[in-house]
Amino acid sequence: MRALIAGLGLIGGSIGKAIRARGWHVAYVDPNVRLDDALSVGAADERRETLGGEFDAVIVATPADVAIVQLRELNAPLVTSVCSVMQPLRKAARTNFVAGHPMAGSHEHGLAAARGDLFEGKRWFVDARNPTVEQIIRDCGAVMELVDAHEHDDAVAITSHIPQILSTALAAYANEQDVVRFAGSGLRTFLRLAESNASVWSPVIEANLDAINRHLDEFLSRVNEIVDGNDAIFDAAREFAEKLDRG
Repeated sequence: MRALIAGLGLIGGSIGKAIRARGWHVAYVDPNVRLDDALSVGAADERRETLGGEFDAVIVATPADVAIVQLRELNAPLVTSVCSVMQPLRKAARTNFVAGHPMAGSHEHGLAAARGDLFEGKRWFVDARNPTVEQIIRDCGAVMELVDAHEHDDAVAITSHIPQILSTALAAYANEQDVVRFAGSGLRTFLRLAESNASVWSPVIEANLDAINRHLDEFLSRVNEIVDGNDAIFDAAREFAEKLDRG
């Protein structure tokens, strides 16, 4: 099997490592990654200059804004994405396309952070079934889950995008204050996402802005309820934390 990966960063590089270990031939397109580097970490076999050629699948692993542009121009037998949003990519695609999103990542970025076991046991959402895409998911060690693109984007606004925004905003505000010596383990845990890069997250936020804004309004109302002394919010929070623990 032959795959072409657009974007050999954390996600694309991790996919490359995983499927190469399963016998795939992997090419990539990424102007920021030298072939020697891709070869040395086992993420790819060859470098291409353009998204073309005979491949069983093209995997778009670029930032969301770049992915949208690529999908508008890309005409291949099969294309799948691994971005944090689905609907904007689905609207842009002009070929046999499966929008996908593996629920795995890191605050680190780039090929240096890629790991072949990044997706092991993780959910990998897709908005359509395709045997080749399903093989990629299996070969990455992930578990496929079929989902509606709108449902996905609405949900990840809560579970992924808003947490990133809150962590970043609080870290930026704290940076303006003299509070470092008062920072404990709780703050450090909460601010782990604040190490993320704007080049990765700004396109995601822009692509899913409607859902993010809608949920932010509701979220801020809960903040106000806590400040106003509504202890029931703590009970609801613990209930959700227990759901997470149960998986």
